Amino acid sequence: MTNLGSPKIDLTKFLSAPAVHTINDETVDPRKLMNNVSMVSMKLNSDNVEHVKTMTTEGYSKEERVQFIESIRSRVKSDVFELSTCNRVLYVGFEVDCEVLEQSVLGVTGLEDAPFDRYSGIDVWRQLVKVCSGLDSFILGELQVMGQFRGSVSLHRKNGLISEMNGVFFDHVVAANRMLRKEFGFNQTTESMLNLATTAIEELISKEKELNSVVLGFGEMGIKAVDTILDFGQSEITVVTRNPEISKQRNPDIASKVRMMTFEQWQSEPGQPSLIISTIRNIEPTYNHEHPLPSVTSTVMDFSWPPSIEHDGLSENQTLFGMDHWIKVAHKAGLEWDYSSTVQESDLLLTDIQEKFMNALTDRTQSKFRAFIYKTLESLSEDWKSTEYVDEKDNQMAPFSREIATWICNQSRPFGRDELEEVIRATERTINPNLLGRVVTDVTDAMLHINGKSTLPEATS
Repeated sequence: MTNLGSPKIDLTKFLSAPAVHTINDETVDPRKLMNNVSMVSMKLNSDNVEHVKTMTTEGYSKEERVQFIESIRSRVKSDVFELSTCNRVLYVGFEVDCEVLEQSVLGVTGLEDAPFDRYSGIDVWRQLVKVCSGLDSFILGELQVMGQFRGSVSLHRKNGLISEMNGVFFDHVVAANRMLRKEFGFNQTTESMLNLATTAIEELISKEKELNSVVLGFGEMGIKAVDTILDFGQSEITVVTRNPEISKQRNPDIASKVRMMTFEQWQSEPGQPSLIISTIRNIEPTYNHEHPLPSVTSTVMDFSWPPSIEHDGLSENQTLFGMDHWIKVAHKAGLEWDYSSTVQESDLLLTDIQEKFMNALTDRTQSKFRAFIYKTLESLSEDWKSTEYVDEKDNQMAPFSREIATWICNQSRPFGRDELEEVIRATERTINPNLLGRVVTDVTDAMLHINGKSTLPEATS
């Protein structure tokens, strides 16, 4: 029989072992987690407005939203994450493919079909980072969506809609988003819809100088709208809200600078506003043909999503700037931002972040394995130093053990006993031949012992 030589020492199985995280005493393989993620998403445009209006949870109470997600989750039979913003809806599923996820969403929303974009595996992570960093928004780099994303992750966790294990996936999205935003200097960018509103109001003031303004709603967006009008030096501002007394408590300083009234009061005494801004959050339009806006000559800007004002709720002397308008404005503004160039640059940066992210999934295991090898050789060096062949002043055995450990850790292929012996004996250090022989034996025996293991808990746990 042909002599095939001694068995090879193959430690690469430990270097390539999957990284493992421990969450609530349960081990998690991040790469496996990543490969089992799917997403269906729809970014608002003039062709899919009705689809997005049907699917969005903007305007839902927390209880209604949780119930909606639970309905999809029960159909999918696995964790589901949902995010709705002013210009998109998206659903992330775990342990499920895009086809099943999409059909489950359609089944709950009552739609027969929808023009979804589909993503799987690492592409889900990549697209979510783009969304959260504002690279896929009305206004490039806007901050608002990141706050919405983090709030949505919190809601899902608190209500048991995603497990802690699957929640780790979103932690990695947030971490990558921070890197991307810092690189592009997006950290001071304001909310997208507020940017659009500010520009529109500024153009209107340049024509009319003095505005008589009505803001419908005094939530987060309503307060920002009033603050923006005040910054332009305007003082004739009326805020219409369901409960003025409660609304005043949200921002007493701004509330003290405006006139407040209920919707019923405004309906009977609308005044003569030249600008009406709606920031109402509701599932169905507040103003339509059955319940029209007061018939006053004015420019009407609807920043609500879903829309709070339908065209048939207007009178002939009113002009509505709704979501269709803001979509067109955003696309036009994108030319001024050199949007395509920035996105191309971001794709290169995101690829670099992605590579670091994927490497990080295995670096932990590799670092532990390397530390284990160095510790093993260091322990052997203590025995070598205690032999009769080493003088008390001879301190070279520890550095020698590290040199051998470095060579072993750098091998990306199996190696033979003779190759290992050759490396050890080729040292330029002055070492007694008898001791060098013991080093060869000790190191070879240790590596053969490790090689014989199927797993190495000491290095990978």
